[in-house]
Amino acid sequence: MNEPSFVQVIAMGLCTVFVVLICLIIIIKIMGAIMSKFSANTAPAAAPAPAAAPAPAVPAPAAQGSKQQMVAAIAAAIAEDMGADVGHIKIHSIRKL
Repeated sequence: MNEPSFVQVIAMGLCTVFVVLICLIIIIKIMGAIMSKFSANTAPAAAPAPAAAPAPAVPAPAAQGSKQQMVAAIAAAIAEDMGADVGHIKIHSIRKL
């Protein structure tokens, strides 16, 4: 009996994968349409969301406690990455990039 070649096996595998993916897309779209019909019938009409307040032009300065928490989080991340103890890490300055 004639064995299929390496290229035939790869081509059949790729075709199978893409056909199944296309079938899944179709099934998901059909299920989404069905679910949107059911949810449209049972859910009350949503009121429009109120407009968000504009952001202040100048951000408020960070509180001292939150700055210390940020430095502690950065030190912990660096220590975890380096595999060292947090007590061995000294952070001299932090700059925003």
